[in-house]
Amino acid sequence: MLVSPKDVYHTLRQLRSLAEVERESFEFTSLSPSERAWYWRRGFLSRSAVLYDFETYGHEDYLTDYQRYVRTRGINGRFGYALDNKLMLYGLLSGFSDRLPDLHGIISDGTFRSISMAGERGPTRSAIRWAEDLDAGETVVVKWVIGGGGHSVLLLTRTDDGYRINGERVSRGDLRERFEGMDDYIVTGFSEQADYADAFYSESTNTVRAVTMWDVERDEPFLARAIHRIGTSSTKPMDNWSQGALGALIDPETGKLGEAVTYPENGERTWRTSHPDTGARVAGVEIPDWEAIREGLLDVADSVPYLPYVGWDLVVTDEGEFEIIEANNYPGVKSLQVHGPLCADERVERFYREHGVR
Repeated sequence: MLVSPKDVYHTLRQLRSLAEVERESFEFTSLSPSERAWYWRRGFLSRSAVLYDFETYGHEDYLTDYQRYVRTRGINGRFGYALDNKLMLYGLLSGFSDRLPDLHGIISDGTFRSISMAGERGPTRSAIRWAEDLDAGETVVVKWVIGGGGHSVLLLTRTDDGYRINGERVSRGDLRERFEGMDDYIVTGFSEQADYADAFYSESTNTVRAVTMWDVERDEPFLARAIHRIGTSSTKPMDNWSQGALGALIDPETGKLGEAVTYPENGERTWRTSHPDTGARVAGVEIPDWEAIREGLLDVADSVPYLPYVGWDLVVTDEGEFEIIEANNYPGVKSLQVHGPLCADERVERFYREHGVR
């Protein structure tokens, strides 16, 4: 098989990313050099010794860090760029506009350009003038058009007497300065979460991360794994698991949540049945009408068979209803595999083998 210079370039880039994460892992774990070497030989970063339960499951059924960073990147091929770009996602899923937050426009260099799914366009004007016209109490999401993981995401709220960003009051001048420093940020509506999710912790939007894969034999997508992320006082208003949010495994058949786990600190995973800030029960809670949500997501995935591998971020908005706030071409797996190895599922193992990952 011929390997193009482009393939070599991207492989080297991913190996560099892997090395950078490993450098961070040295502070994350207290392994001896020989112990680290054991994990490296098997394709794992040092942090995996804490993240994953090798004592219970062994190591063979885990997707390794090498496989994730280097080999999964190209599964969707050229089509994956449509997932990397949040604006292109709206065109990609135009047939499912009811599954997406409202699209308002783009902010770049202090200018707001109005756009919509319907092709309608309002006036182009300064971003601060646009913000002044938001309704009091209205919240919109402002995020960089490229990138994921909750980085560069702002929740902008118009208040009776000014503005708040991620809950913090900002002056008009500060907001204008922020807008002037933005380069291609997309503006969407804010997805209001369902009551059950709000009850966990109301100061963050608590999302579902669901990974779909394509079953070649059946010629249809399937749900490989889903977790419910729940923000905490250390992550609000986001629910980034690596920053301290909870992650609870979702039973794919019933929608029932298992025990929630936080990103390991001091070399240990912490499992919880309830939220550490609110005391709200997490383990055992069922997502209302989960079957409709699961099947609705599979309908969306079925519409893009040329994207066999997608990490979807959903906000459950009501019983059986959801909105897709992001789709990931290159989904991370640590928050998924902390609950057990992905490749213990034969469909998942077969999928990765078919795409040259395993």
